[in-house]
Amino acid sequence: MRTLFIGSTRRGYLTLKALIESQAEIVGVISLQQDAHETDRYEEPIRQLALSANVPIFETKLMRDRDYDELIRHELQADLAIAVGIRVLVTSDVYAAPKHGTVAVHDSLIPEYRGFAPVNWALINGLKETGVTLFFLNEQMDGGDVVDQIRVPIGDEDTAPDLYEKICNATVEVVLRNYPALATQQHKRVPQDYSEGSFTCSRIPSDGMIDWAASTSSIYNLVRALTFPYPGAFTFYRNQRLFVWEAHPVHPSPRYEGRIPGRVVGYSKQDGWVDVLTGDGIIRLVRVQLEGGEIVPASDVISSVKVSLGLNLFELWQRLQTLEALRLERIH
Repeated sequence: MRTLFIGSTRRGYLTLKALIESQAEIVGVISLQQDAHETDRYEEPIRQLALSANVPIFETKLMRDRDYDELIRHELQADLAIAVGIRVLVTSDVYAAPKHGTVAVHDSLIPEYRGFAPVNWALINGLKETGVTLFFLNEQMDGGDVVDQIRVPIGDEDTAPDLYEKICNATVEVVLRNYPALATQQHKRVPQDYSEGSFTCSRIPSDGMIDWAASTSSIYNLVRALTFPYPGAFTFYRNQRLFVWEAHPVHPSPRYEGRIPGRVVGYSKQDGWVDVLTGDGIIRLVRVQLEGGEIVPASDVISSVKVSLGLNLFELWQRLQTLEALRLERIH
């Protein structure tokens, strides 16, 4: 089975490595460049892996830089393409070019959580289980026939990096265990009902702002879903953005009749934590970072129970008043 590999990121690297080690017939690799802000990069490892196996490699960002139909169908004569770690639209001139089509791995149990950032959304929404799905690409987003799935449990303390590593392992497993059947065209194909299931929104860094009036569990889930190397959950402290990289619910927590979500109610200089009121309890901040600063214990930054975290409308109003006064002074 003449196989083309399309991919990027750690998932892509690990899957390509496993395929090469299993003696799969890889006739080419299309390596997709990662986003500029990403620190965990795999372009060079993928390049070196392909070169060491004497496999032609083609590197691109959006797959618009050449005639891929000609490359895949005629130059490489690919029977099948496997796509892992792709974040760009794969058009029909690519996915339909191999003789037997293109399979991809999505990091959810399709038809649920089709779309963007499913690992992060699974944690944000407090799921206890997610998974990976091997399926055929078609014109619909994550809508092609399903070949196989592997379920992945989510622990109560799993962070996004923890869950991503489980997803990486499950991705390699689902590809390797189905590759022989794909090679002999004896795999199963289960059509999807595209009217069923769910979709996820794309995420941008500003989506990580903490709402202190939310439940403790919701805030905890947001923090663990966005911790490094993801953009991070954040709040504001004295008009500076403060990233929260680690936090844990406090159970049991004292009952506050005068509850002000975001108000600091305790801290420990010795142990480094800071306790903050949420909409229904207390969350303990462990590691934080003021924008532009270093990651430090929370109590290195916050050491008072007379402060609140988050946007303070009164402080914003005062600053607007000051700016308006300065503007009027310049006019006169």
